[in-house]
Amino acid sequence: MKKIKLWGVLTLLLVSYFQISIAESDVKPSILHPKGLLWKIEKPGSSPSFLYGTMHVSDSQVINLSAPVEQAFIQANHFVMEVLMNSEASGYIAQVSFFNDGRTLKALMADADYQRLAALLNKRIFIAEDVINNMKPWAVLMLLMLPVDQQTSTDAALDMLLYQRASRRKIQVTGLETVQEQINIFDSMSIEDQLILLSRAIKDIEITDALFPKMLKAYVERDLAQLMNIQNAFMDEDSEIDERFMYQLLDERNVRMAKRMLPILKQGNAFIAIGALHLPATGGVLDLLEKAGYKVTPIY
Repeated sequence: MKKIKLWGVLTLLLVSYFQISIAESDVKPSILHPKGLLWKIEKPGSSPSFLYGTMHVSDSQVINLSAPVEQAFIQANHFVMEVLMNSEASGYIAQVSFFNDGRTLKALMADADYQRLAALLNKRIFIAEDVINNMKPWAVLMLLMLPVDQQTSTDAALDMLLYQRASRRKIQVTGLETVQEQINIFDSMSIEDQLILLSRAIKDIEITDALFPKMLKAYVERDLAQLMNIQNAFMDEDSEIDERFMYQLLDERNVRMAKRMLPILKQGNAFIAIGALHLPATGGVLDLLEKAGYKVTPIY
């Protein structure tokens, strides 16, 4: 029987849900930086740093770095990622992902939705129903969104692999966000909103499964514009829940991460790895860094 580490899945997905979401605001941002995963970030007075757009999966096409990316990574003396996914972070995720007040998912969901969900997760990643039943809707949603071919992979996702390598080199390692900040995006939603998103994900599971290989192909081709276009093609334009959720997941986080990069960039010689879809659009991290006076140049 295939096995999967539950909290490894959640840790993987909590930093990447936006990459496989089928929901987006009805306002489409302009794509300012359509091509490239590795960007040189520079300003007079500081050594250049590099910003790398990641995809938080363990596919060999993703984790095997190209020569320009590998060179930038090994020469950096500071590694920066979205969140430091250490044991403390994983423990926090484990704590907040379950109900602690007697509620159960089965009691909250429509019976047909719950039965289909339990069957899907048991078939996809072999999680027992009694575990699913005690999880909050947002945490179950993360499990359901895990790409099919990533469900039983024993390899580390790209971000975690870079984190492990940087730790072995004993260079400075920094997270731009706390795990509490990321989790709060999900955990602060009302149960009603969580259930709406989960119910739609169950209904649209085949669409979501078909989305991942398309996004993987665009990523491997370093096509940020295509990544955004693929996501936009599967949006729900009429949902106020989606608009609010995606604003928190993308726009607010772009601002927070770009602001926290500034003192790191001033020090120089950093390798910063964040999800690729944070990079290309108006209001994206590259745009915000340019507005802060930095020159951004695609290297790969």
